[in-house]
Amino acid sequence: MGALELKDPQAFFKQLDKLDLENPEAILVSGADLDLADQALSRLRRRLAREIGSFEFSVYAGEPGDAEKLAEELFNIPLFAPYRLFLLRQGQRIAESITQSSALSFVYSEGFQRFPGRTLLLISYEGAPSARFLKLLHGRFAHLPTRELYANQMGDAVTQAARRLQLHLSEDAIAMLREQAPPRAGAVEALLERLHDMLPEEQRKATLGPMQVRDVLFPTMGVNPFALTDALFSGDFPAAAREVSRFHPNTDNFFGILKVILKRTDEIRKASICLHLAMNDQELLERLDLKGRPPFVQKKILARLKFEVNRFSGRDLSKIYELLIELQQEFRSQTPPARQRLIFEERVLGAFF
Repeated sequence: MGALELKDPQAFFKQLDKLDLENPEAILVSGADLDLADQALSRLRRRLAREIGSFEFSVYAGEPGDAEKLAEELFNIPLFAPYRLFLLRQGQRIAESITQSSALSFVYSEGFQRFPGRTLLLISYEGAPSARFLKLLHGRFAHLPTRELYANQMGDAVTQAARRLQLHLSEDAIAMLREQAPPRAGAVEALLERLHDMLPEEQRKATLGPMQVRDVLFPTMGVNPFALTDALFSGDFPAAAREVSRFHPNTDNFFGILKVILKRTDEIRKASICLHLAMNDQELLERLDLKGRPPFVQKKILARLKFEVNRFSGRDLSKIYELLIELQQEFRSQTPPARQRLIFEERVLGAFF
């Protein structure tokens, strides 16, 4: 059996579902997104409980002496040979102990050549596994290397995780999660699993908006940057003031809010140019990269943009850009968060209302 490297989490989970439980290869999750190792553990435990029944479960956390203890327990078959599941957290620490000791390297190399059946090993490894450690496994492993997601991958990660969990999210809810969730596929998956589990069953089939998602996942969350931006550009002063009043320096930062305002300003500027060139709705959607959105969402966005284009002239947009640049520079100086709120209220609310 040769080493199997999986390219994405879904291929990885499919491999777990078809794993030969009697003579399984080791499962290795490495890189920056080790939440996926915890999801693999949950998936494997459910499958073992369903198909095997009872099993022994041992956890090693990379403490001093764990490499020796693991070797003794892993490669010594118990008298009655129950099914065994081993989890190595901080696998890089154990790997370092093994590869720095010629005696341990020999034990592991020999052990993996005669790896006992009915024994499943899951390794969570921060960073990239060393070639020396991988060589000790003699190709008896399936490997998922992970990395943090780029900003343009977050939307797809949220959408795919929601689809797998049969959750229905509005475009605004997806946008909120795209900004608020950690940039890791495993973290996104875990967040939406928590949303699924915490929602009453009757709400799981309904389309969830950003406020519903926020109330479940981020109950202590302060400012909602999307609600604030909507209020600013629609001219709803009470809603904008209410959102700013929720600012908490321990949980919020204005840089994320300024980023959302900048994105909306860019969108209005591009829409204004397209409409000035007499483009039709389909051409406008294409230029704004919105063709993939559902028709009802496209209709809503078009109506909003046409309202905002009429409300904000080119000169207005230029002033917003200048204001955003000034605030970025000012907030990056020694301005404390509490003072930032006062500046934001005075400058931004003053500019929009």
